[in-house]
Amino acid sequence: MLSLPDACALVAARARLMQGLPGGGAMVAVEAAEDEVRPLLSGEVSVAAVNGPSSVVLSGEETAVEEAVARLEGRRTRRLAVSHAFHSALVDPMLEEFRAAVGGLTFHEPRVPVVSNVTGRLATAGELGSPDYWVRHVRETVRFADGVRAIAAEGAGAWLELGPNGVLTAMAQESLAPDAVVVPLLREDIGEELAAVTALARLHVSGVAVDWPALFADTGAHRVDVPTYPFQHQRFAPVADTSVRDGDGAEAEFWAAVEREDVASLATDLDADAAVLRTVLPALSSWRTRHRQRSTVDSWRHREVWRRRSFPAGKASGTWLVVTPPGGPDEDWISTVADALGPDTVRIEAREVGDAGRAALAERLTTATDGLPSVAGVLSLLAADESADDAGVPAGLVRTAALVQALGDAGLHCPLWCVTRGAVAVNDAEHPSGPAQAAVWGLGRVAALEYPDRWGGLIDLPTELNEPSAAAFVAVLAGRDGEDQVAVRPSGTYVRRLVPAPAPRPAAEWEPSGTVLITGGTGALGAHVARALARRGPATRGPAGSDGPHLLLVSRSGPAASGAADLRRELTELGADVTIAACDAADRAGLEAVLADIPADRPLTGVVHAAGVLDDGVLDRLTPDRFAAVFRAKVASALLLDELTRDADLSAFVLFSSVSSVVGNPGQANYAAANASLDALAQRRHARGLPATSIAWGGWGGAGMAARPGSGASGGVALARLDPRLAVSALSEAVTEPHPTLVVADLSHLASQDPPSGLRRTPLLEELPYARRAPREGSAPAPRLRDLPEAERAARALETVRERAAAVLGHPSANATHLVHADKAFRDSGFTSLTAVELRNHLAAETGLALPTGVVFDYPTPRLLAEHLVAGLGGERSAPDVPAPPAAPAGAADEPLAIVGMACRLPGGVNTPEQLWDLLAEGRDAISDFPADRGWEPRRLRRRRAVERRPLRGRVPLTTRPSSTPRSSESRSREAVTMDPQQRLLLEVSWEGRRTLRTRP
Repeated sequence: MLSLPDACALVAARARLMQGLPGGGAMVAVEAAEDEVRPLLSGEVSVAAVNGPSSVVLSGEETAVEEAVARLEGRRTRRLAVSHAFHSALVDPMLEEFRAAVGGLTFHEPRVPVVSNVTGRLATAGELGSPDYWVRHVRETVRFADGVRAIAAEGAGAWLELGPNGVLTAMAQESLAPDAVVVPLLREDIGEELAAVTALARLHVSGVAVDWPALFADTGAHRVDVPTYPFQHQRFAPVADTSVRDGDGAEAEFWAAVEREDVASLATDLDADAAVLRTVLPALSSWRTRHRQRSTVDSWRHREVWRRRSFPAGKASGTWLVVTPPGGPDEDWISTVADALGPDTVRIEAREVGDAGRAALAERLTTATDGLPSVAGVLSLLAADESADDAGVPAGLVRTAALVQALGDAGLHCPLWCVTRGAVAVNDAEHPSGPAQAAVWGLGRVAALEYPDRWGGLIDLPTELNEPSAAAFVAVLAGRDGEDQVAVRPSGTYVRRLVPAPAPRPAAEWEPSGTVLITGGTGALGAHVARALARRGPATRGPAGSDGPHLLLVSRSGPAASGAADLRRELTELGADVTIAACDAADRAGLEAVLADIPADRPLTGVVHAAGVLDDGVLDRLTPDRFAAVFRAKVASALLLDELTRDADLSAFVLFSSVSSVVGNPGQANYAAANASLDALAQRRHARGLPATSIAWGGWGGAGMAARPGSGASGGVALARLDPRLAVSALSEAVTEPHPTLVVADLSHLASQDPPSGLRRTPLLEELPYARRAPREGSAPAPRLRDLPEAERAARALETVRERAAAVLGHPSANATHLVHADKAFRDSGFTSLTAVELRNHLAAETGLALPTGVVFDYPTPRLLAEHLVAGLGGERSAPDVPAPPAAPAGAADEPLAIVGMACRLPGGVNTPEQLWDLLAEGRDAISDFPADRGWEPRRLRRRRAVERRPLRGRVPLTTRPSSTPRSSESRSREAVTMDPQQRLLLEVSWEGRRTLRTRP
């Protein structure tokens, strides 16, 4: 259409004339439709762009634009960083000169169809060759959304953005069908080469022809054959730490020699001068240590992202129950959401908050479902009530917990979906509404693990639910693909994922100065952070003459806390000024007094909120008071710190969150909800331009809440402990990054294993490199109990209960069922409330029965529980006895002494009385060599016997060691490992001797 010189002349003239305009004016992006803003326009305000169905840009004189935006109350707006108010009356002075400049250019017939952003349709050759068209291009509205729809109407199904950062991709998706393929060639967050190849790959898998030979020409790339069978992996040995690989044997031996400073062997192997090696070995060893630590920390780092995906259109079939809070300002939005399900809905209002809420709601659910043949699902809109009590517990959260409990009380076992509005951010441009609704997401992730058979998922909806968004919402409810954490936006539907997030290179670190306040400062976590800050602080001379920062450690006990005096002494020796204050961080007056006492010459520059309280318990047993204790320590204090330090010049505002809020953890619904609130608070501060970093930690090694016996932080979701030294280095790096949230936890075991519930696998972890995506080899499901003949159910039920219990307790194989005895109480076998929920989920999947969360304690032994399962399936109630060995024949009545039971361990492989008889009857030799599995050294023994001229043979050792499992004595695994072998042998033989009796041991 234009030659290259003419095209450059057009662009240069436009840029020069625009820059010559007087400064001033404003451009504001507004969440509104074009029809909504048209009445607000005037000679001073224009619509600069229509980017989507609910996305426009206003441009013009600054005061007039601000007044127009103010009339759009409740809409999200963003002021654009521009030098001039383009596409408004403020550019009129340049138009005539620009027309003259364009008039001297030569236009040709276009060879490629062009969709005009001026008209929003295919442009004609006459239009594109007219100077008037290019003047309109400068002045009139950019009709991007109309142009996208025009191209789609021409049949385009795939879109590739040629630009630097993918901005147009996001805007185009708002105007296209959910299944449209829109791909940016380049992105800001990854390198150009990777971004370009990724874009081409996405187009390829979407059916677009890509010239791959042209792309890979001269690179050496070539095609390879893929296996004709699925990749199969099965591990029998314990999983080793793979965060740092030592390479092959030679490389591993090299680094081992470096770390032990073996100069002689290295000099020989490398043919190098020993003196030179002595000078470089310390540096090499130090580099190796830093590399290991860097790799370990990077393997812990993850971030939440939202992936756009399409759901097939569908309708919510059947009758749905819609549970709503009492009427309020959100009533119109609630009604719109409920109406989207169609006419077959029954609306139930949850009025009460508190202990009475559960019983009242269960009664209403029972009444509402009387006479209904079935219920397809339950939709909770309770999160819309964001009011909170003094402890910071949202009313919507308490009602949601009561609903989960009441559904079980009412005997309803249909999927529960919880809906929020603006509680999550699917990209950096979005701002979460606040911590209240985010708490429901934390609770929901735990409910998914505790109630996998009646959990639907979490859906976040936009503030305004238009018709396309409502259709997308219903499509999610109608779907059956396992996606249970979804956000619906005008631009499409998004699903939540965790992805690796290694630190940028080089990684910056927080350099504390002034005063840093640490809540929970005398606790284990706070003390670790304080030590790290004391070591890292700059050389700033404090009033007391120290060289480090001023650390203000706040805890409820203050100086009276255990170990506080020693901690003060240690930190002072490291160079920090230390103040330890007794203060409940959730108490406004107390916290204000602590902040007021900060020295003026050491102003507050950082806050680390590490305080927390655990009150673990399965969701069915949580009460409002148990939410309040956790929220007061976590959320109420965080909100108060946010409010009282908002005007301070902070370099860091760090919140200690938990991985339980990210992936869930059975028994920690209240704790997960509180930590999800902290994540949302950090996002809100970040959106307001304030420093904020919320880190969802895995458990730290050593002391702390995660190390307390019976705490959910140490059970449920089994994650490896974090080295505290490396954890605080991860914190120091995270504070300097432009992201408000980060997950720091070793998720490799969780992502690579079967779901802990035995029933539900979440797609959340599927993008992690070690995620398990395929079933185990040979893992075709066995017939469920319900599918077996009644005559076989009783025996199979007891076997199933024992197998599943052994797996939940972490025994390595199904053969470990001997560790779970039929008549031994689950509690005595090591079950807690958390592992009881896990076993219940396994059994619910196996039987298809709706089992209460406390079923393991209601039927406290495997036999009683098996009988309950059989009865629930309509079969015989009596489960069989454990098979016993044949009884020895009774002796004669006049026999003075009778052997009624016997067991033995003798040389020659004799482990039973029958084997002893065979040995004697056959006259075999029981003398043998020393066994090779005792840790003895036969070679040394042979050499010594040769000197003494005595043979090594002629001994009669037992050829079988005592079992390494607690099979015979019912000992727990931990006791068996530490038990003396001879004691274990005695217990084993004694037990077997008793088992040959006719009486039960």
